[in-house]
Amino acid sequence: MSSHQNEAANAFSASVLPVGTHSPGSATAHSLATAPGSAPSTVPSGNASSAGGTNKVIVVFKNGTSSEVIDSAIEDVKSKGGKIAHRYESALLGFSAEMPDNSVQALNTDPSVDYVEPDGEVSIYTKNLLSNK
Repeated sequence: MSSHQNEAANAFSASVLPVGTHSPGSATAHSLATAPGSAPSTVPSGNASSAGGTNKVIVVFKNGTSSEVIDSAIEDVKSKGGKIAHRYESALLGFSAEMPDNSVQALNTDPSVDYVEPDGEVSIYTKNLLSNK
C-alpha cells in the first residue's frame, strides 16, 4: 500500500462514536472523533434545558440501574407533560424524550442518572483524501 493510500485509510478509519466522559448529573454533549482535515462535528451543546420550555433530550442511567427506577422516571416525565420517544435497554440504559424544563432539572439531580444531554442531529464533513483537489 502506498503512503498516500495508507494516509487515506487511516483518515477514513476514524469513527463517529461517543468518546466523551460524563460526571453524574452533567448535561454535556459527547465529543466525537473526526478524520484529520475535517471540519468539527456539530452537536447541540450546553445545558439540556432550553428557554422554550420543552427540551429534546437523551437520558442515560448508570449501569445496574433497575428497570423499576427507569420506569418511575419515565412515568414522572409523562406526568409533567413529557413525551417518551424511545427507550434504550441494550447498548445503554435510558430513554429519549421531549420534556419540560422541570423534568430535565429533576433528572440532572437524580443520583441514578449518569447524564442528560440534548438530542439532536450530528453531522460530519470529511475531505476526500483520494482526490488531488
